Amino acid sequence: MKRALLLALIVALTLGAASPPQTSTPKNKNIGAPSSGFPRTVRVRLWYLHPPSALKLSAAAGQARFRTCSTCRYAELAEAALSASGSKLRLNGKRAITELCISGVYHMSASGAPPVPADFPIDIRAFEGRLQVTATMPMDEYIAGVLAGEVGNFKSDEALKALSVAARTYAMHFGSRHALDNFDVCDTTHCQDLRLSGITSRMRQIADSTSGEVLWYEGRPAATYYHADCGGTTEDARFLLADDDAGIPYLKQHSDIYCVRNGVMQWQSDISKRDLQRALAADGITVPGTLRSIEVVQRTPSGRVEMLRVVGSSAITVPGPAFRTAVGRHIGWERLKSNWYDVSVSGERVAFHGRGSGHGVGLCQVGAEVMGEEGKTYQEILAYYYPGTKLGKSAQGITWQKLVGENIELLTTRPDADRIYLSLAAGLVREAQATTGLAFAGIPQWKIYPNVAMFRDATGEPGWVAATTRGRTMQTQPAEVLRNAGTLESTLRHELLHMLIEAHAKPGTPLWFREGLVLYLAEPNAAPTSKLTFSTIGELEEAMRNPQSESQLRQAYGDAHTRVAQLAKGYGKDKLILWMQQGVPAGSANIH
Repeated sequence: MKRALLLALIVALTLGAASPPQTSTPKNKNIGAPSSGFPRTVRVRLWYLHPPSALKLSAAAGQARFRTCSTCRYAELAEAALSASGSKLRLNGKRAITELCISGVYHMSASGAPPVPADFPIDIRAFEGRLQVTATMPMDEYIAGVLAGEVGNFKSDEALKALSVAARTYAMHFGSRHALDNFDVCDTTHCQDLRLSGITSRMRQIADSTSGEVLWYEGRPAATYYHADCGGTTEDARFLLADDDAGIPYLKQHSDIYCVRNGVMQWQSDISKRDLQRALAADGITVPGTLRSIEVVQRTPSGRVEMLRVVGSSAITVPGPAFRTAVGRHIGWERLKSNWYDVSVSGERVAFHGRGSGHGVGLCQVGAEVMGEEGKTYQEILAYYYPGTKLGKSAQGITWQKLVGENIELLTTRPDADRIYLSLAAGLVREAQATTGLAFAGIPQWKIYPNVAMFRDATGEPGWVAATTRGRTMQTQPAEVLRNAGTLESTLRHELLHMLIEAHAKPGTPLWFREGLVLYLAEPNAAPTSKLTFSTIGELEEAMRNPQSESQLRQAYGDAHTRVAQLAKGYGKDKLILWMQQGVPAGSANIH
């Protein structure tokens, strides 16, 4: 008989079961987290475009530690020189290792880059003689770093708050761009410009003040594009974007009186014909013969260049965005600050005279700053630039309907299809209370999302996680998806037990004990792993709260399950539940 699955990432280890993609979530990811639609941490690839070949690391005594594999013991970090040799790392010029994991408070320094102070875990590996540095940083610290990179010297706190929400929402909307490379976002404008060395206390305060807030459209995070200066009119996304975001209604063209309140930003530039032809060729745009002339042949309704006629020995038509991208990549983005310009040719030079800066879609930073200085709130700024979106810490724009059972409430967008699950959930509520001898403080609530993508976007969980619980509300992928995977009943059982344990646990009860107790109560007859990976409770607790890898998280949950199962064998289930409420006795987990 197929075993039920209990916990994402760890089920195969703790229960020995094969696992379909949809399972339920490890709760340590949400302990102490704000009621937010976005995860507390984000994986960022640092030095993405120009990975260093060497890195210097330093820390004050007792402030940081490192290890060279996910199961290795930690050693104290003082000073270290790290370099890449093919796919291996060399530590202090001698030791060849595969990876280096660092946690604590430390500094990183790459040649030619300012030192980066850090207090978040990083994982370093080597690839083709370069270092791949992946940081797992708090989401709000990431947002503060984006403010440092994208905004500059904003004076208005309200404008900064608007940008922090836009940046968080943008990261959430596009957070899967680098999923195949095992990180979420890079530190360049491909995702968002991140400058950790430029973070100030003000930026941290701004990010914290909007913590967890996201702009939603029809239950999904909005595509919150933003730019420096729209020149007085924003651009319609359909003239710039070729993906699903092109036709969304909150990115339509509209005039912006705030952007030009203090005058229109104008710019001019000239480029040699030879340099321009080379830049176009480098981006795959071949001008026949020798470039002779350029003229604008079509503009968008906002006035920006939509099509250009480029003439050599014959003429070709080049889209305006592609033309600007080629110039930006190979000559410099400051040469064509926007797509809103006039062009003329004189001799061997091509002259451009334009207005604004950036692509013009979405929020205009100049306009947002003026709005803030004129007393507008960040909510008003966001509503002005993204009309029709809704601001909130959980998915907005979904029409939820409530179904009430004997001891559970069910929130769904498809009441006719999901009504059949009320009796199953009610039975599992009774079972959870009978198993633990505990009572729910209020009626449990089960929110069923209509599809996996909406669940992922609304909760910030990856697609392979089936459920997450905050307070008295379980949020799950579609019930029929879990049912078809054979995990619906086990997922609900686990979430309800977790809800009870978290509600009744004494403050300070170790995470390993709470998690292990839930695993044990869900399937008391399942055989946990017999061998412990972590020799001390301190190491186990650290691994559960700040896992360095998926494999380490699996091992940590396996250890927690084993320790609690052994305690239950010696003391009985009821004693463990009492410990959960009153405190775990010192030394009780010292099993071997």
